[in-house]
Amino acid sequence: MNSTARRDRLLNLLHRGATTVPAVAAKLQVSERTLYRDIAALRDAGHEIQATPGPGGGVRVATDSRPRPVHFEVAEIVGLALSVAILQASPHLPFAKSAEAALDRACRALSADRQRAMQKLQRRILIGRASERTKLTLGQVDDSLLSVFERCFTGALAMHFDYVDRAGAHSSRRIECAALVLHAPLWYVLAWDLDKDAPRTFRMDRIAGPTCGAALALTHPLAQVTAKTSPEGQAAYRGWLGTPIA
Repeated sequence: MNSTARRDRLLNLLHRGATTVPAVAAKLQVSERTLYRDIAALRDAGHEIQATPGPGGGVRVATDSRPRPVHFEVAEIVGLALSVAILQASPHLPFAKSAEAALDRACRALSADRQRAMQKLQRRILIGRASERTKLTLGQVDDSLLSVFERCFTGALAMHFDYVDRAGAHSSRRIECAALVLHAPLWYVLAWDLDKDAPRTFRMDRIAGPTCGAALALTHPLAQVTAKTSPEGQAAYRGWLGTPIA
């Protein structure tokens, strides 16, 4: 998380009510020293933030402080879009239309460059539905998977992990994350295997010990990855490979 996004999140937390410096630092996963620097930067920008130093020091924003600006990161908008897509895939859920309207306003707040980046990411998130039988096979998910996948997926980084396939065979993998295939509550990584030089699909609960690797020198267009997916693999998705969220 960059400093701009972190400070915007800090303002969000403070506008919810008074809290303590250690609590906010833990929430943002930064040191208290970094937090105080962020508070100083926000004060310089005109926000009236009151902080008491020392053990258990309190921090709050004055009620008459200037309104906080709204900044969106591309990944945040994609997260909203994913949530809206889940609502759309489940008929008759309340507030779905309101969520779509909120997403539209958030998208318009992005710069033209960020809108293009967001649309590119959205096309790589594919929505479907898992069968009831498949849902029953959901296993434990590695606690570090979400943060690692998000970084690799949005930052064009290689992703490394150990994998256990449906037959129980173990292997080590190094992949390019080409797409996220969501069959809630399951999701899969549609990937280009960098060692096998071929497309592969990996289920989230079969991935262990994921880490981020180096930046990818080149990435494969999604159409190329899906075109080379085996007929059996494409059939398993029942056509959902062609259903992006945008």
